[in-house]
Formats: sequence, structure tokens, C-alpha cells
Amino acid sequence: MDWLLLALKWLTIAAALSPIVIGVGWSVVEGSVLPRLVPRAEIEAMADAVMRDHPDDPEEWAFMEEHAAWHRSLSFEQGKWRRVRREIRRRLSCSA
Repeated sequence: MDWLLLALKWLTIAAALSPIVIGVGWSVVEGSVLPRLVPRAEIEAMADAVMRDHPDDPEEWAFMEEHAAWHRSLSFEQGKWRRVRREIRRRLSCSA
């Protein structure tokens, strides 16, 4: 009978913590994993467009888009713009 009470206690704890674990897990997936699945060609095309449309400071413009996605709580978009910004930084450092 003691084992049943112990099992019930652990099931209650697991049920109480499951929304937290699922929320944190989904946040990691949406913010880190899914942006990495965007094809490199798409990231490079976005970087080309930003560098063409904003030649003065393309990295700052990409950062503003990343920051705006953060304000709108769009983790996937934020991660995608982070990749674009890093690609622009890589290009600017290679050309300097």
C-alpha cells in the first residue's frame, strides 16, 4: 500500500511539472532548432537583400529585425534573423 501512495505522489508531481517542461522544451525547439532548419540559401538570399537595401549598416538593420521579433515573441523569426545577421557579419569581416 505504501508503494501505491508513493507512486501516486510522484505521478502528481510529474503532472504538475509537465506544462513547465513542455513549455521550456517548445521554447528551445522554436528558438534554436527550427531556425537551424531554414535552408542556407534562404538565409543567404535574405542577407543579400538586406545588404542591397541597407548598404550603410546592414548588420544593424538585421539586428533591429531580430530585436523586433523578440518584442513580438516570435522566437523562430528571431532565430532566423540572428542567422541572417551572423551571415552579414561574416561577409563584412571577410571583405574588410
